[in-house]
Amino acid sequence: MVDTPQEIKEKRFGRVVPILLVFVGLVALGLVFRWGRPVKPVVRVEWEGLIALSPAEVFHSLGVDPEAPTIADWKEWEKRLSNHPRIRKVRITRDPDGFLIINIQEKVAEFVIHVGNSLYEVDENLEILSRDRVLANHLIVISGQFTVREQKLEGRQIFDITKEMRHALSLYPALKSRISELSVERDGNYTLYLKSPNSMKVYLGDKLELNVFRKLYASIAYMEAESVKAVSIDLRGEDAVYH
Repeated sequence: MVDTPQEIKEKRFGRVVPILLVFVGLVALGLVFRWGRPVKPVVRVEWEGLIALSPAEVFHSLGVDPEAPTIADWKEWEKRLSNHPRIRKVRITRDPDGFLIINIQEKVAEFVIHVGNSLYEVDENLEILSRDRVLANHLIVISGQFTVREQKLEGRQIFDITKEMRHALSLYPALKSRISELSVERDGNYTLYLKSPNSMKVYLGDKLELNVFRKLYASIAYMEAESVKAVSIDLRGEDAVYH
């Protein structure tokens, strides 16, 4: 092991200190230059993170005209947007150059639930994101007589259906672009509607389980491979029956 003389250690340390001081000074000077100058009035809003929502829709929820927004009370916007049913998190910062940066993290719509005459977008927790104003694309509709509370859907039935659907779609993701609707009939049976490979009605029976989706996936794969044309599929027996 080589032992470094004390005087060499002191020389090296002596060089490092001025470099650190210069670096800290430059950083401080940059901060003074950026934040010490006069702050310009807010003249433009910049958006980050919007997916289903649009700037106009956010402005409308704030009671602000999107064509000529009044930005004077922007400090209250963060608190108000935090209560929006479709927004998970919001952060608003003001840039000294006159920009108001609004960063929004939206909740993700998972299904559209059809109850009575209304359509509800819900997330994975069955919290209602919208009513009769579906913004997300390519969502599967689940129809039935479910319990709708003020902010979410409740009940064991809808919980079990969405859980089973979520599991099936994770194993067979190709089904997501082919299913348009799952309907819970009054007699307790499930009917599924396909939009691809063509419009079809699928009878699932009174149990919504993984085996049914496995048979559905195999049936669609067979129809597409063999160019089978049908208007309905019956999966209630051991084998799929095409009509």
